[in-house]
Amino acid sequence: MTVIENFKKFYSSLSLEDLPLLKEIYSDDIVLVDPVGSHQGLEQLTQYFTHLLTNNNQCDFVIHTIGQVQVEEVQPTDVALYSVTWTMSFATPALKNGQTIHVAGMSQLKIIDNKIVHHQDFYDLGQMVYEHIPLLGTIVKKIKGRLRQ
Repeated sequence: MTVIENFKKFYSSLSLEDLPLLKEIYSDDIVLVDPVGSHQGLEQLTQYFTHLLTNNNQCDFVIHTIGQVQVEEVQPTDVALYSVTWTMSFATPALKNGQTIHVAGMSQLKIIDNKIVHHQDFYDLGQMVYEHIPLLGTIVKKIKGRLRQ
């Protein structure tokens, strides 16, 4: 199975039982960056997913597209760059009374030797968190509305 197939399988059915699959997908020195923070190394990434899956009632992804952006020939191996679009659905007691929240996003993946060495996620943190905090949510939505006018 290719790293992209394993990536899609892992994120489509995200669960604590699937965490051993991380070492099939990511290099030991993986760097994952998202709007919340940065995680370096397979051990930190495993801790991040353990925390995420333990503290949420639900977390899964629908992957819409995966496209290879380019391949750079770098000796002794090739570097492949991919772009992934997705929708994350998650529910946590900390936001929106535990109701499911949907967030659209995209990821950029850098793959060397059939392992992801760099993974960067892009999504709207306001849509994910800020809009679901009682007073702050009202303010964020009002600001977004004004910007659209």
